[in-house]
Amino acid sequence: MRFFSILFLFSLYLCAQEINGYATVGMVSTHFKNNDGGPYNEDHKAYGAELTLDQKYTMAYLHFVNSRDKVTDIGTIGYRYDLYGPFGFYAVVGYQKGYCFEGLKSVECSEGKDNSGFAFMPMLYYKHDYFTLDLITQGTMVALKLNIKLF
Repeated sequence: MRFFSILFLFSLYLCAQEINGYATVGMVSTHFKNNDGGPYNEDHKAYGAELTLDQKYTMAYLHFVNSRDKVTDIGTIGYRYDLYGPFGFYAVVGYQKGYCFEGLKSVECSEGKDNSGFAFMPMLYYKHDYFTLDLITQGTMVALKLNIKLF
């Protein structure tokens, strides 16, 4: 499986007209309600990397401490669709460890569930020459993720 993944990534690299690399340097969130699990920390201490091929196709890895202070990792592939000027829609699919997937969103895992699985996340984004800012929403939470352009 790893061989086919590397082959797929290499073929994308050969076909791409432009490749950009970004470093994720942080993510902040706000929650509109607290549940029985106690207060949220609102600061995800995130870092990661993202490659953008032809300004549309993405591969990303993100490591962060989630709102309940649990370590979370997510690897994704995605697509960016420009809507108007620097604004657009961004959707990613991938694998996550640290959350469960339920009802088309990532949620805290309940007792007895494996703390990993499929991930799907729609976002809005703002793209600048030197950074991108992703707006993420999952029900009662809104987050902003900052990616600084490296090359």
